[in-house]
Amino acid sequence: MLWEQIKQIIQRITWVSPPVITLEWKRKVAQEAIESLSASKLAKSICSQFRTRLNSSHEAFAASLRQLEAGHSGRLEKTEDLWLKVRKDHAPRLARLSLESRSLQDVLLHRKPKLGQELGRGQYGVVYLCDNWGGHFPCALKSVVPPDEKHWNDLALEFHYMRWVLVSFISAGKIRSSQ
Repeated sequence: MLWEQIKQIIQRITWVSPPVITLEWKRKVAQEAIESLSASKLAKSICSQFRTRLNSSHEAFAASLRQLEAGHSGRLEKTEDLWLKVRKDHAPRLARLSLESRSLQDVLLHRKPKLGQELGRGQYGVVYLCDNWGGHFPCALKSVVPPDEKHWNDLALEFHYMRWVLVSFISAGKIRSSQ
């Protein structure tokens, strides 16, 4: 009985043969497609596709950036804190060693200077005129004796960053003769 019903349904269906694809049919379809295109439609379509892809790329980039920020947040602050701690703890000691070694090197190379007239006093010591020391004629030398450890560290850091300060003096007679 079921089989009979299926036969009846099949007999009622009208069979339509598919269109034959000929060279003429291909030309007609291509011509219709070309005629339906317009420059503005094509431009809008391209712009729309470009905008969609650009937005997609931007969203992917923004998501990657957020992921990087989440993974690395706080690392810069930790690095800066560590750098400041190292600088605070070790830089004064290293600078003091540099100052002491340079002073020892100067004494070994140029002997102890013969200090002349006092030129002035500063926070850490006294500045003296020296006729000749270390190949400089005339020059000023500062004798420093910081009062405590903190001042030693400050002086050592100043020396470390300045490395070498040399003040040469020109006598008043030479200045007048050159004018």
